[in-house]
Amino acid sequence: MKITGGKARGRRIKTPKGTFTRPLLSRVRKSLFDIIGDEIKGSSFLDLYAGSGAIGIEALSRGAKKATFVEKNLACIRIIRENLGVCGFVSQARIWQKNVLDFLPLLLEREKFDFIFVAPPYYKKLQDQTLDIIEKWDINNTTVIVQHSPREKVNLTRNNIKIIKQKKYGTTILTFLRRMF
Repeated sequence: MKITGGKARGRRIKTPKGTFTRPLLSRVRKSLFDIIGDEIKGSSFLDLYAGSGAIGIEALSRGAKKATFVEKNLACIRIIRENLGVCGFVSQARIWQKNVLDFLPLLLEREKFDFIFVAPPYYKKLQDQTLDIIEKWDINNTTVIVQHSPREKVNLTRNNIKIIKQKKYGTTILTFLRRMF
């Protein structure tokens, strides 16, 4: 897999072996960051269920000031560290080996993010549980992006959190959410 844009464009990064992660195709990652556009510059990016770290690393490559990665699998954590090193972004990253549902309230209590990317394993209903946690915190001016399958029934809207954009790419949907007043 390669980084699709920015400072690290063209750099090869590793992905975990096996079927427990589902990295976004390059064209979908490129489209995601084309949608975000220049808003990524200088931003704080949170990559939940980070897998290889490709999304957070892509954000750093395209100008995010910092990225935080949360992933519970140790093999994935090692790959994220290696990928950050290959791309030269170690100093701009924080990596937490934690269960997202347990750790997210503690993280959001301490820190605000401009973008939160939510990409849990499909068919485990973790999107709903993750959004339930996110909606309780100050996410004003935060864009939440949820990756999910069109075959999953996911409740994406919450009190004052609305869908602002949704794009389908084959078996992947990216839904962009913002708090509305």
